[in-house]
Amino acid sequence: MKKLFLLSLLISLISPIKTSAGFPEGEKGYDLKKIEDSFKLPCDEIGNDECIARAFGVGACTWVFGIKNGKDSKEALRIADGVLIALLKGNNLDINSIFEKDGSIKETIQKESVYRINFCKDATKLAIPKLIKKLPEGVELDDERIENLADVFPLQYLTMFEQMRKRN
Repeated sequence: MKKLFLLSLLISLISPIKTSAGFPEGEKGYDLKKIEDSFKLPCDEIGNDECIARAFGVGACTWVFGIKNGKDSKEALRIADGVLIALLKGNNLDINSIFEKDGSIKETIQKESVYRINFCKDATKLAIPKLIKKLPEGVELDDERIENLADVFPLQYLTMFEQMRKRN
């Protein structure tokens, strides 16, 4: 019996089995329609602000993972924006509801988004050297600077939305 178990374990380890985790992907990248239709957040239980914060976490981390994996920053951001929009649309969330009257993001959403975005802080640290192309003369991108930039990345990501809102 023990030999049979070991044999089946060995076969399962060396057999070519395709596994995947995360968002559904097609030939052209993420299947945004499938994400929109399938990736449901428990918004009825946790509230729309919390759901939006989670979607921001996914959007920011998708951008970081894209950069870390060799995509150009603009291309990675385009993909991340598509994922974010699919999540918002699929969960009937209105991005306009995140803003205060002055165009800033609500504090509760900002705090929760920062918390969520920090789930991918390790990947952010790996992406930063690919994201930062030019530094002033004499400034090095050492571990301490990367750590500091990773700390401010979540707020910088959210600031992009505030800036877009204030321009419109």
